[in-house]
Amino acid sequence: MDVYAANDLVFDRLVKEKERQQITTISKAQAFQLERQGRFPRRRRVSNRSVAWLLSELLDWVKSREVVFSSAQEDKQQ
Repeated sequence: MDVYAANDLVFDRLVKEKERQQITTISKAQAFQLERQGRFPRRRRVSNRSVAWLLSELLDWVKSREVVFSSAQEDKQQ
């Protein structure tokens, strides 16, 4: 194994609905609507009755929203 390969490892985990709401601050209905539009990370089926999201994808989505929000705030101030 390459010595530097360990530095490239990405540790991720699955996030269930309750935690997803806390991370993204949007409702279940909003998340599903945005997902259908391709504007939100896709759910992954964990079992027949359970879905989850990758934490890294949710955090990337939140960061992208912060950039949009920051730009909108700057436009209002000008």
